[in-house]
Amino acid sequence: MRIKSILALALVALAMTNCSPLNITSFNATSNGVEYKYEVIVPLTNFVRVTAITPADQLTGEVVIPSTVNYDGTNYVVSQIGKSAFEGYSGITEMTIPSTISVIEEKAFRNCTALREINTPQPLSTIGDYAFEGCSSLENYSLQASISKLGEGCFRNCMSLTNVTFPTSLNNIPAKAFEGCTALEEIYIDRNMLTIGSKAFFGCATVTDFTCLTPTPPTANSDTFEGMDANLPVTVPMANIEQYRTAIGWSYFANYQGQ
Repeated sequence: MRIKSILALALVALAMTNCSPLNITSFNATSNGVEYKYEVIVPLTNFVRVTAITPADQLTGEVVIPSTVNYDGTNYVVSQIGKSAFEGYSGITEMTIPSTISVIEEKAFRNCTALREINTPQPLSTIGDYAFEGCSSLENYSLQASISKLGEGCFRNCMSLTNVTFPTSLNNIPAKAFEGCTALEEIYIDRNMLTIGSKAFFGCATVTDFTCLTPTPPTANSDTFEGMDANLPVTVPMANIEQYRTAIGWSYFANYQGQ
């Protein structure tokens, strides 16, 4: 009986070793011609973050990040784009992100200067600090309804970005988020915004259409809108115009109109 028990335990241990990815913490694999490093996010799971390791000078044009990757017989789900994953990849012009991605970590696409288009479907919820800073060719970016957190400076110096709409799921625009977006023309803020950080729209002098439908003026700083046209029409709820005119940061603007 003792020998049978030992043998049974050995077989169970062997089966667990063969069918489980639990001992894997990271691995490299190539998808669509791009070599990536994949790191297991939480031990004992098959959710991974992805980081490009193909040299930047060898990666140009369109990049499609895979939603899953198979390694050693196990399928892993790509759910995060890692810190500085594509930072400085100046030859990438278009990026397609799979619907499995929920987090873009800090500086993930920083200084991707040729990046014109990036497709980010739901359920993306978090964009990290300076994630798209210096993406000077990026013209449009749609913040999906699933977005709940933006990082500081996330779109700083995106000098071709022309418009931005903030979904109701988002209640904070962090410091420097759109600082230096010198082509920005339209800002639309829905009803649930609570705070807009220091220098969030600093230097956005080209904005001509600004709407904020939050009944109580979102908390702002004296420099939140510095460098914008102080006389541009700002549309806010009709019943709250006077609150906006006297609120810190919002008093910068002289031309309010009600909706």
